[in-house]
Amino acid sequence: MTTGLRSRRPGVTLLEILITLSVCSMLVALLMPAVQRVRGAADRLACQSKLRQLGIAVHHYESNTGKLPPAFRHRGLGTPDPNLQWPLLIAPYLELDANARMTAEDFRQFPDPIYPIPHRGLSIPLKPFSCPSDPRTAVAWEYTFAYTLARPQPTVVTVQIALNSYLGNGGALTKKRDGVIVADGSMSLVHVSDGTSNTLLFGERPPPANLSFGWLYVGWGARASGNGELSSVIGVLDPNPFTGGAPPTCGPGPFPYRQPDLNAVPDCTMFQYWSLHPGGANFALADGSVRFLRYSADAILPALATRAGGEAVELPD
Repeated sequence: MTTGLRSRRPGVTLLEILITLSVCSMLVALLMPAVQRVRGAADRLACQSKLRQLGIAVHHYESNTGKLPPAFRHRGLGTPDPNLQWPLLIAPYLELDANARMTAEDFRQFPDPIYPIPHRGLSIPLKPFSCPSDPRTAVAWEYTFAYTLARPQPTVVTVQIALNSYLGNGGALTKKRDGVIVADGSMSLVHVSDGTSNTLLFGERPPPANLSFGWLYVGWGARASGNGELSSVIGVLDPNPFTGGAPPTCGPGPFPYRQPDLNAVPDCTMFQYWSLHPGGANFALADGSVRFLRYSADAILPALATRAGGEAVELPD
């Protein structure tokens, strides 16, 4: 008589399970910083690629029109699209012809892009102007404010707005109009006597947390002189233009190129170039090249911002 023997698998104890889970947790904790670094590097490269596209589009715009795109065109100058900012002006050179046509149609029907009926383009994010490190720029946001251009009196309006990751170079001081992207500008690359490889064209600046600036289509500040418009251009030595209003506690300025404190109150990040990449920000130069400038470049940024200042400047490696 033969007796069959049943084999028994060795069991796994609770202690062994806990040890395995602990080892897995440690491996994940060790790998996460590396994954975040790889993702951050990919975002930075994607931002550089988009800035390169913008630089090429500006060169095509300048070749066809004989001048660089303005930051925006003021009202009262008989322009067909008052307050429209440079992103939509170069849209046809970014394969965004349909958006440009829609913009022209809306301005013909409603000269005011915000009131009484907001333009369709006000709420449409455009990929070339969205840095992947800032997911806010990929969607539209609701914004409510008192619109002082409304008639017969200031009116509270709520609009959906698309955002822009990049600002034009208004110069050392936008009030002096010594940059390359200025309000109602009419200069060309010929006027960049400092050299196109030594002059900024665009730079990164995420919109502030309150979304009052950094609008893609038009900026409500465009009704002013252009100094401190802050949705389309910036000057690296600009003072705080809000001397009598918010945010007064940001100080008079100018605001250095540095990593801002994102937890600070009030939020003063709208006054300077910066990025969500560690250590610095991406910039497009007027020759179409793109550089990542570390915050240590603060001292040379004013020289890079002027188009004809005559400064001797060497870009850091």
